[in-house]
Amino acid sequence: MVLCIVKTSKLKPLFILTLAALLSSCAQKPHAPSDATLDLPTQAPSEPVLTETQSAEALYLKARQYQGEAQQLHLLKAAEAALQEQNNELALAITDTLRQSDSSLIRQRNQVLLLQAYLQHNELALAEQLIQQTTLSQIPIADQPAYLWASAGLYQRQQRAYPAARSLLQLDAMQSSNNTILANYPELHEHLWQQLSAISTSELTSLKVGASQRTLGWLNLLEIVRTYLGSPEQLSLALEEWQRRYSQLPKLSQLPEALQQQLALEPYQPQRIAVLLPLAGQFQQHAKAIQYGLLAAATNENSSQRQLIFIDSQQSLPELQQQLATQQIDFVIGPLLREQVEAVNQLTDWHYPTLFLNSRDSRWQTQPDRFYFALNMEDEAAQMAQLFAQKNYKRPVVISARNSISQRMQQHFSQQWQALGHTVPESHQFDAKEELEALITKLLETDSSRERIRLISGLIPGKVESEAHSRQDIDAIYLLADPIQTRMLKPFVDVSVNPNAPRLPIYASSRSYSSGGDANDLRDLNGLTFTETPWLLNEQHSLQVRDQYLQLFPEQDETLQRLFAMGYDAYQLIGSLKQQQQLPTLSYPGFTGRLTVNQDGSINRQLSWASYRNNRLTAVQEP
Repeated sequence: MVLCIVKTSKLKPLFILTLAALLSSCAQKPHAPSDATLDLPTQAPSEPVLTETQSAEALYLKARQYQGEAQQLHLLKAAEAALQEQNNELALAITDTLRQSDSSLIRQRNQVLLLQAYLQHNELALAEQLIQQTTLSQIPIADQPAYLWASAGLYQRQQRAYPAARSLLQLDAMQSSNNTILANYPELHEHLWQQLSAISTSELTSLKVGASQRTLGWLNLLEIVRTYLGSPEQLSLALEEWQRRYSQLPKLSQLPEALQQQLALEPYQPQRIAVLLPLAGQFQQHAKAIQYGLLAAATNENSSQRQLIFIDSQQSLPELQQQLATQQIDFVIGPLLREQVEAVNQLTDWHYPTLFLNSRDSRWQTQPDRFYFALNMEDEAAQMAQLFAQKNYKRPVVISARNSISQRMQQHFSQQWQALGHTVPESHQFDAKEELEALITKLLETDSSRERIRLISGLIPGKVESEAHSRQDIDAIYLLADPIQTRMLKPFVDVSVNPNAPRLPIYASSRSYSSGGDANDLRDLNGLTFTETPWLLNEQHSLQVRDQYLQLFPEQDETLQRLFAMGYDAYQLIGSLKQQQQLPTLSYPGFTGRLTVNQDGSINRQLSWASYRNNRLTAVQEP
């Protein structure tokens, strides 16, 4: 077998030349083995016997004494040693070469080492491609735990909790037949709980399909914690019942440390909650939508102990403080308006735990018991940048309407994209829909292609068969526009892209979504993927409340619906704020998105993904 050098731009040139010479010599006439322990039987190659002093380089050189499958078995051992020594170049060169082996045994044994080598060498795109092309049944049983652990490691680095949790659950399920799993992976349950804490409700439901009893136990534990985290007595009773049902899982005292810390932390249990909203004036309609959401959450909680006391925030701070003291308030939700949030944050005698309904200014000092919840569009831009990085896009283009919100999102996407190690993305702006066709034509350079066709046609007599070709270097388009502008732009792109070229994916934000529109509008949006709140996507955990809501407010626009969902989530978050702040990966599956809490008290939203397919809106887990 002639061995080949791995194709990667990250290998050092000098190392490549040296390794090429060594690999080339491996294909020459074999030397007789000098170590009696490495003599090979005539029927099948034997495993090399290693000593503690054999380095990866030494094992690699020793492989030169053999040929065929025997040589490749020794190279596998050299690659394994190279991985342990963090000799990434040698490990990657060997494993990438062995994946071309004629021996199915060698290829199978090489899979997990190749995956580990990709990860150590930071070749994440190649690692993901390998995982996508491989089923667990193709991996030797002895190598499956290491393969699942490495797969989970890739997804954790990409911040993709769902596939990471899926791999770790598979690994944990092996404990019933392999008692060494926890010994070899002592941090398994800590990592498993961290990833489970970050999945959405729909992802949790998907993990249940075909799951073993042990896996169902972990998923049920997550549901219990999310349901009762703010109610210690109910949580304690539910955990005791859980332990009885799933006795094969760790005892309560042996659960992951992060979970035990969350359970030990005393949650907020306010009895009298003040809600500060602008109940009169310009923002009255917005305030009422939030108010209805809060009341709906309180009603569904069915607790007579908590009281919501609504106070008009359009008054002076001394007057507000006087009312809070008179009402014996022990928790505050609001204010909503930016200037009022700033004013409260400047007070030195504000001692109420508070969930502000606006974002935190990075200039403010972090203070305990202060949390910030807003429907920031910047969250969507950051989420899209992360998705593009996961998909290994290199040249995305941002097209945004020339207004303040779209420009903010474009700037935030650009900042996040650069923070992920990429160059400044190409971006374009437009003022009116009349500009869109010209913008797309210029962007995809179909105008230049048509001009070349015209010039050639003038030089050649007769009819010239031709078609305009678009740019091939653009990976994806991120569109920041309203629903009408989006329905205008998507068809322009579709007809401008060369029909023989791969489909150019187009992504958008929740600003592009509207429940209105006829069948023709939806047809124009086929293939569009965007971020949206679970509430507007009718996800399973919101259906009951949404049905009740639509009976009362059948004509409510999307903006007010999102504010209703925000009010509902604000109430639901109270009991878990402390725990989520302690473990930022712990998420609450809200109506406005999957909600996590930063150390500074800021609440981040991970929205759901949706796509138009066959003229229908479809929720998707990973676009």
